[in-house]
Amino acid sequence: MPPPGQYQQPGQFQPPYFQPPKKKHTVRNVFLVLLTLAVLGVGGCVAFLGKAADDISKGIDDTTARNAPRDVKAGQAFSIGKHETLAGWAVKNELGMFSITGKVKNVSDATSTAFLHFKFLTKDGEVLGNVDCNSSDLEPGQTAVMNCVPDGKFSTAYAKITAEATF
Repeated sequence: MPPPGQYQQPGQFQPPYFQPPKKKHTVRNVFLVLLTLAVLGVGGCVAFLGKAADDISKGIDDTTARNAPRDVKAGQAFSIGKHETLAGWAVKNELGMFSITGKVKNVSDATSTAFLHFKFLTKDGEVLGNVDCNSSDLEPGQTAVMNCVPDGKFSTAYAKITAEATF
């Protein structure tokens, strides 16, 4: 064993109690842990926002489909959006213009006002007239007479009626 203050030659035996302590790399390890947590946090936020955006998109698609134009038959009940147009509604000739009479019912769980747009088409798809109808504010389950405003000369030549929610 060399005297104190002298170093041992390479290749000579050195007892274990003279070996230098191993480096702990504490700063590096803390940095790696923080980096891992940051990556997981950002990934979690991206996943959460992606899921939220997907849910919103599906909700918009469902609402759009629920309110989309559909073929209807005069007198037959149909539902669009939060409202059901009750059976017995009719197409009328009011002063030479298309008009509609009938009632709507709020089938949702909240107060709502019906806004419906009816379109009268020939078999070739030509628009002969339009009628916009609305209701007063309806509580869930309430029924009211539709208030309708015509647009277009009345003609019995229409072959198809479409209805859609406009609000």
